[in-house]
Amino acid sequence: MPGISDFLTPEAMRKLEALALRSRGIVEGFRAGSHASPLKGASVEFADHRQYVKGDNLHALDWKVFGRTERYYIKQYEEETNLRVHVILDASGSMGFASPGCLSKYEYACRIAASLGYLVSKQQDSLGLTIYDDTLREEIPARGGIRHLRLILERLAAHTPQGRTATGPALHALAERSFRRGLIVLLSDLFDDPEAVFRALAHFRKKMHDVILLQILDPAELTLSFERAAEFVDLETGERLEIDPTLARAAYKAELQKAIDACREKCAVMNVDYRLVSTAESFEDFIRRYLDERRRMTL
Repeated sequence: MPGISDFLTPEAMRKLEALALRSRGIVEGFRAGSHASPLKGASVEFADHRQYVKGDNLHALDWKVFGRTERYYIKQYEEETNLRVHVILDASGSMGFASPGCLSKYEYACRIAASLGYLVSKQQDSLGLTIYDDTLREEIPARGGIRHLRLILERLAAHTPQGRTATGPALHALAERSFRRGLIVLLSDLFDDPEAVFRALAHFRKKMHDVILLQILDPAELTLSFERAAEFVDLETGERLEIDPTLARAAYKAELQKAIDACREKCAVMNVDYRLVSTAESFEDFIRRYLDERRRMTL
């Protein structure tokens, strides 16, 4: 299928067939689906009782409770709803980096977005997309259907990594317009002001969204696995720095681990689902492993 075939092979789609993407919390949608809603309705999942008031539907009376208490109570059910998933993708210059034999971080992120989009479409849920660098490049509201998925993947393919990063303003702008609770998925290397990122994530959590943060890094960024002194160029600012990686490696890895640990701890406090992802792992294996972990978390 045009658009989807840019990112997912038939084999990758077969691997995704048995998977599902679920929210860990309550969501608000606009039609019946398979996710818990905060609204009360007439569904199969019993939620609670409330006392009868004049005008209530008599079919909802719980006669068993009446038999025990001689009081009239109405049965309430949790309505099920569709899931609104919004993928936010960092397309700044640093996302263009790739070690030999690896996808660039942007290409890898696009394949994760395509995988999640395929699952969302298969579940008859809704998918939206935001692409940003230091400005909002692309915004597509959440909708369902294969045609909409094709549009999103075509827009992913049309962009290339460039420019600086400004995650905070992009996320705040989107959070201000996000009225229904849903699932937010942020894909970024997080080469940005961490405090600005976490304030923006807190904005989504304040609005009761379920949030996934996937920090995507290249294996060379994780290990500084270069063997000779070299000039390193910042892909966003053009700044240049000459270093000997063999001398800097231990300190570099210690600082990186400190930053990752701080990110993981802040996400745990906010109940944001954080994962560190290496582009050395196949994206199909990551998606399968991650969604299996997430399924166990929601049981």
